[in-house]
Amino acid sequence: MFYKRDFWDKTAEFYDFAEAFNGKVYRKMTSVVKKLTREGGAVLDCAAGTGELSLAAAEKAGAVVCTDRSEKMLKIAEKKAKASRKENIRFEERDIFHLYDGDESYDTVIAGNVLHLLSCPEKAVKELYRVTKKGGRLLLPTFMTGGKRMISIEFYKLLGFKAEREYVPLDYIEMLKGCGVGRVKARVIYGKIPCCFAVIYK
Repeated sequence: MFYKRDFWDKTAEFYDFAEAFNGKVYRKMTSVVKKLTREGGAVLDCAAGTGELSLAAAEKAGAVVCTDRSEKMLKIAEKKAKASRKENIRFEERDIFHLYDGDESYDTVIAGNVLHLLSCPEKAVKELYRVTKKGGRLLLPTFMTGGKRMISIEFYKLLGFKAEREYVPLDYIEMLKGCGVGRVKARVIYGKIPCCFAVIYK
């Protein structure tokens, strides 16, 4: 598994710059997250990075738990939440494979741009699905880097980045369906680094 705290602590200050480089995709991704977040509901965002998807969900949610393994990422996310006066978000270090929440705890669960970093993404999907309420949604937007050479990805590789898997949309969707959980729907958001925005309905 590449989802290592030390790498993301080291690159936390650069993370928003990478988001800006792929701004068109990020803006659409955050818009879709806001649209799919249940009004007044409880939200869990895992591997949240600097919190862009948590901030989008907080526009509609009653409460958001913004989590990551990187303390530095979470500190930046917290600063952004304070600057935007979002008071319905709390911040916690969490392991995506071992969530201590009870079954069906959240109306909306988010794990953006992390599954390609995991050697066992299926295990993470099943754990995220477990804490999603019946009738809720699991939002899994993930960058599609399969078969592409991208400047921003090459920059991260110079710092030690290595994805466990490089998906194309069909392979990503098939992986999610193979998890044997809920109904999977997906769409591709095109841009400098395309994103396959997958939603699993419980």
